[in-house]
Amino acid sequence: MLALGAGVIVLIIAGIILLILLGWFVSTSNTINRVKLKIEESLSGVEIQLRQRYDVLMQGKNVAEQYAQHEQKVFEGLRGLSQVPTNATIEQLNAASKSQEQAVRSLFALGEAYPELKSAELFNNLINKLSEQSQQYSASRRAVNGNITKLNNLIVSFPSSIICGIKGVTKMDYIHEENLEQLKNIDLKMNL
Repeated sequence: MLALGAGVIVLIIAGIILLILLGWFVSTSNTINRVKLKIEESLSGVEIQLRQRYDVLMQGKNVAEQYAQHEQKVFEGLRGLSQVPTNATIEQLNAASKSQEQAVRSLFALGEAYPELKSAELFNNLINKLSEQSQQYSASRRAVNGNITKLNNLIVSFPSSIICGIKGVTKMDYIHEENLEQLKNIDLKMNL
């Protein structure tokens, strides 16, 4: 009778341990899924910000062309600017951001080279839009990178790393930061 009672207790304890492990697995798996979902949602915000900045840059190109039609070298960078693809990867978003950053610099440089353009109200409005757009993009980028940090922490932390390995979840790259100090310095020069 004792042997039967001890066997039942062992089975109950084993069942409890199994339920605890299963609960932990499900809970950690759900946490990983929620963080991945937050990354997807915040990536769409970055994509939207880059698309809006693209539109502002194209408006700036049109305005600037009116003032400096013979300055074709400056516009080559703006012409090569491509639209951000739908559901872009982080690599595509980083490439678009870098391309747009170069275009912003070209536009600011054009304003410096042509005082009449720099003093034009339409051009200054576009510069202000670009400045606002850069701040919004920066906030979106920080949200994505914060969520990526959460996921990367789960990937490298034990015991959640076990579930990440089982699910095939790997570390993600971050969205690169623009050289905002350089843009701020140019922006200050433009508003003088």
